[in-house]
Amino acid sequence: MAAVKSWSIVTGCGCAFIALAAATAGADTTVIPNLTIRVGTLNNGFQTYDAASVGNAWANGNSTFSFQGTVSSSVEAAGYNVSWGLLVNPDPFIVGNLVVTNTTASTQTFFLDVSLPIGSPMASTLIGGSITGTVTDLTGDGATLSATSESDAIYRALTDVDGSFNGTLAGSLLVGASTSAGSFQSKTLGPASFGSPIPSTPYGAVNTNIAIRLLFNLSAGDSASFTSLFVVVPAPGAFGLAMVAGLVGLGGRRRRA
Repeated sequence: MAAVKSWSIVTGCGCAFIALAAATAGADTTVIPNLTIRVGTLNNGFQTYDAASVGNAWANGNSTFSFQGTVSSSVEAAGYNVSWGLLVNPDPFIVGNLVVTNTTASTQTFFLDVSLPIGSPMASTLIGGSITGTVTDLTGDGATLSATSESDAIYRALTDVDGSFNGTLAGSLLVGASTSAGSFQSKTLGPASFGSPIPSTPYGAVNTNIAIRLLFNLSAGDSASFTSLFVVVPAPGAFGLAMVAGLVGLGGRRRRA
């Protein structure tokens, strides 16, 4: 399945904070950030990718950057195809779409990790995030997407992760969630969010990076896609939140017009 262009994802999600971030971001830059993507399965460990090197990356001229790419593994016990279309800002936020197809003959446990270095440390912050998942049957025998256990989350927002993707948990969503689709059908899981209106949950310091981890089981031969978001702003952020509320209201008035 082809990756979806990042700008299309943002347009469709109606995330008013994106407009705020573009309007209030630091100086424009053409320096593409070192966005890292890790893909792994329980049976075969991880592969780490520099998103700009294995796919396409470009500056949008408003302190945001787009990334698009695809990676594959032909290992029989842990085969996959993963595509992404992401929009990021080092100020920071991550928003976009990740698609994985399980190319093996058995259910696999997948890890999809995205980490983004931030522009500068923040001593106190407000955060928020969201996730929507979709599973699609590609083989005619039904498809299942689920958390790895009743106590595990499909989505985790993390801060200050290291090279092994250990960091501080900022939020988790879709704990113990599961959904199934019929023959050649699709089924949605979520949406779920925290820190709504995003971002509004008080949080502590963020020093080096922000990250999203997706951890889930996916049935053999089938595909799952995720539209996910994690955003961090300096606290108190009252002015920014007021602008977000105004943008949300403006969007509502435009839809009714």
